[in-house]
Amino acid sequence: MSAATLPGFQPLLDTTHQALLLSPYLGAAALAAAGVWAAVVRRRIRSARAALANRTSVEVVPTTGFDPSEGEVGRFSHHLARVRQAAGDIPARGAAVRLRYSADGGRMRCLLEGPARAAAILNLPGFAEVEVRSTRPGQGIEPVRFTTATGATR
Repeated sequence: MSAATLPGFQPLLDTTHQALLLSPYLGAAALAAAGVWAAVVRRRIRSARAALANRTSVEVVPTTGFDPSEGEVGRFSHHLARVRQAAGDIPARGAAVRLRYSADGGRMRCLLEGPARAAAILNLPGFAEVEVRSTRPGQGIEPVRFTTATGATR
């Protein structure tokens, strides 16, 4: 009994023959897919490096009466979570917010650092009794001043 007379052997031979005929095309498709994957990875790496090189920071200084409630802390964490959305399509590693705490002369100091595309959100005060200062000149948001009917500025 030869292998050609076994039942089900002919479909196996036909499938093997088709696979051998298509192998150059499958190899080319695999190479093209690997090239596209490499290009996407390279773009994401460059985007993350550019975002890390172009970051902004603001200093958050609490006043003497600073005592946040639990609700204010929750709102501030939500406020920081919006930075990722404002950063757009920057990879997560480039859109992360860094909090740096220090104490200078007995006064707590907090620096918020994030992507430059989200500078407007970083400059918003997160707590009621906190002063936000831009640490780099020219990056601060100027406050809106309203003049009343008597000419006084608020």
